[in-house]
Order: sequence, then C-alpha cells, then structure tokens
Amino acid sequence: MNNALLASLQQSDGRYLSDLELRPLAQFVTSFDSRFKTYTELKAEGEALVLKALRRLIVSHRAAVEEHGSKCQRDMLYTLECISKAILLDNADGFMEEYVVWMQNITRALHKEDSAIAAYRSLQTEIVTTLSPESAQLVNGYLDKLITAFADGM
Repeated sequence: MNNALLASLQQSDGRYLSDLELRPLAQFVTSFDSRFKTYTELKAEGEALVLKALRRLIVSHRAAVEEHGSKCQRDMLYTLECISKAILLDNADGFMEEYVVWMQNITRALHKEDSAIAAYRSLQTEIVTTLSPESAQLVNGYLDKLITAFADGM
C-alpha cells in the first residue's frame, strides 16, 4: 500500500484517523479498479510487449540485442512485474527506492545506460500501442522515472 496511508495508520495508535489522514485511503480505493486493470493487462501482455520492443530495438542496437537479448528480455519482464506490483499497491516511492536505484546501479556499473534508455523507450512505444490509454499512461509514468534515472541519476 502507499506510504502515506501506511504512515497514517502507524501513527494513529489509540485514536481515529482524521479526514486528512483518510484521504490517501479514499484515493487508494477510488483508483483501485484502474490499477487492477493495468496489473492484469501487464500480466497478460508483458511478454509480447517485451518481444515487440526488442524487435523494434534491433533496428538501432543490433549488436547489443544480439549479444544481450536474453538478459535484456529477462530484465524488461522483471521491470514490468515490478511496475505492475507498484501500480497495484499504489507504491511509486517503493518502486523508486527498491527497484530503480538497484537497476540504475547495475546499468551504470556495466556502462549500458544508452542501450537501456533505448530499450525502455522502445517498450514505452509498444505499451502505448497495446495497452488501454489509461494503463499505458500509468505504466509509462513508471518507465519515465526509470529512464530518467538512467539518464540523469536520481
């Protein structure tokens, strides 16, 4: 669940939550159908999205795809799984703290920022053409954060 809601619950020992403290819960409940739909779309389409993105990427990064295609496919699938969980739980902060920093460190250590940016931009294109507009916007917002971390740091 999102951090604001969890923090409010932890700090409410011995009292009821105020309306302001309940606002994250109301937003969590209101957006649940959309987040659940996005989760199920990613679960159903994730593999196909990644394969299409890699096919698109081979045009501009043939050597990288030929050499690292299976690892890239694995990483992109894992990224989509992490994004789908973060969306379902409404936990963008957790995604940034737990996944993006880890992935950024690995990518920088291997000096693969440029190819990672190209790969995830390719994935974003496939997401826009495959998922519903609302789901695509949610997922690509997370991918934007990952791409920014690759490009600029946190």
